[in-house]
Amino acid sequence: MTITKYLVLAAVALALPSTAMAQDAEVKFWLNGAPNNIQGCIAADPSFTREQTFLLANGQAQIKSSGGINVKLKMGRDGVYHGDFDLGRLNLNVVADIHSTPRTLTVTTRDQGCKWSAIKS
Repeated sequence: MTITKYLVLAAVALALPSTAMAQDAEVKFWLNGAPNNIQGCIAADPSFTREQTFLLANGQAQIKSSGGINVKLKMGRDGVYHGDFDLGRLNLNVVADIHSTPRTLTVTTRDQGCKWSAIKS
């Protein structure tokens, strides 16, 4: 192989990850509360047990819902986005994995053990 071919292959290999990251996406999820959520978690269900939309546009990710959850997310490992959000007294951690099969969205509290999750096939 000539040096030119190596350079072309290297350029293509470097461009692939940025091309994959640049893809815009919209994924809709319906969260469900964990069966062992405590009463304080169940009281927050109306904010969570409705449609949640994961949006990725121009490299910026966020979760939006009509229940008042609007969270900007940061990319961790490839295709996994996470962010924190305060809803009243609940400190929430949101994780969206849009590159897994099936795609998942999980919302947990840091101190009360509450959990809501969704799977999108």
